Amino acid sequence: MTPAQLNVYATARQQQAEERIELLNRSVYNLAALIRPMIWSDHPPAYEQAFGLPKKEMTDEQMYANVRALNRMLGGEEVD
Repeated sequence: MTPAQLNVYATARQQQAEERIELLNRSVYNLAALIRPMIWSDHPPAYEQAFGLPKKEMTDEQMYANVRALNRMLGGEEVD
């Protein structure tokens, strides 16, 4: 490797390291921006709101199964 090639390699390596540090700094800042409202809020936002995931709609059968499970957990009776 010639001195000129070594210089190009060293410069590219340094630039890559600086870009990696910048990316990590952005990630830390974004994480802090997400954590701050969670800490100072009485009611933190839902996971879907914080990360922008779409809410999944329940089908009628799933909703009825959940209601029956809650009824059993709370000691309710099932009348057929």
